[in-house]
Amino acid sequence: MNAKETLQKHLVVEGHRDVYEQLHRKSTGEETPLRDAIAPRLIRDGINVCVYAISGDSYSHTQNTGRYLETALENIDMFLEEAPRSEGMISLIKTRSDLPDKPRPGNISFILHFEGGMPLQGSIHQLRNFYRLGLRSMQLTWNFRNELGDGVWENRTKGGLTNFGVAVIKEMNRLGMVVDLSHMNREGFFQALEAAGAPLIVSHSNACTMTDHPRNLTDDQMKAIAQQGGLVGIFALPDPVAKKDAGLEDLLRHVDYMVKLMGIEHVALGLDFIKYDGPRTLKDRHHPLHQRKYVTDLEEIEDMPKFVEGLMRHGYKEKEIALILGGNYIRVLRTILPEQSVI
Repeated sequence: MNAKETLQKHLVVEGHRDVYEQLHRKSTGEETPLRDAIAPRLIRDGINVCVYAISGDSYSHTQNTGRYLETALENIDMFLEEAPRSEGMISLIKTRSDLPDKPRPGNISFILHFEGGMPLQGSIHQLRNFYRLGLRSMQLTWNFRNELGDGVWENRTKGGLTNFGVAVIKEMNRLGMVVDLSHMNREGFFQALEAAGAPLIVSHSNACTMTDHPRNLTDDQMKAIAQQGGLVGIFALPDPVAKKDAGLEDLLRHVDYMVKLMGIEHVALGLDFIKYDGPRTLKDRHHPLHQRKYVTDLEEIEDMPKFVEGLMRHGYKEKEIALILGGNYIRVLRTILPEQSVI
């Protein structure tokens, strides 16, 4: 079986994709970019489930306004308006029964995700309101500090989770939401593990032992996630992959290391592709005039056959590749998501 056939046969879960492309296309006059451009491309390239960062802590998530709560509501509304107009192409995952058992031709399912808790504005009531609107996954922080705790760019302070952050984790566990520790600093990371009553996910991160980078995880962090029943999604931005000239083989070495350390059952896809995102704001420390860098041979989702071919070269069997592509993610989601909406 070749790489393309493997992608068509097995469920593929893209563990992290931002709303930036949708917002950019919308800003240039496209009325339904998710329906007309983004979802068809993801389906074409084999994605069955996408964890979609519909809002979060970055300034770009707010449509460059800094209105975190208001724009989160607007971004969700855009999604909820487009999905029913897609004639069954786009579906929303809210409960375990919404998770696919196998690829569904012509369909992609989304899990709505926040990349940081700023839109909550310090209110547990807003968490429940967003849950009612379909939110099922949230990172506690992005790179900076928010009301829940400190991100990786705040390491100087050695601060961790706030009391509000602990309360949010417990409420997310009760509701059946994914708690994602991507971007969390080390202190908050382990405090979250202590507070959580369900498996935790680190949706997009690599191995610090392979490449020392603030966004990567140390061995003890990865082991702790595995012991708790969670997973780590590999991350396809170049700086966390290699110090320079990051290529597909560098990323595959991260996969090998993480599989050996945690076990095949705890490695998944995070990826976080940025190729089609559109310009980002200086407030997020992304200079819009700087040329973007990509992992050679894995720049976007259309390069997934090369990734699968690489796994085959590294000796992974079809059953193991299927786990990395999506099987592990679906298994963990079945343990976290509610059987039916709680509220």
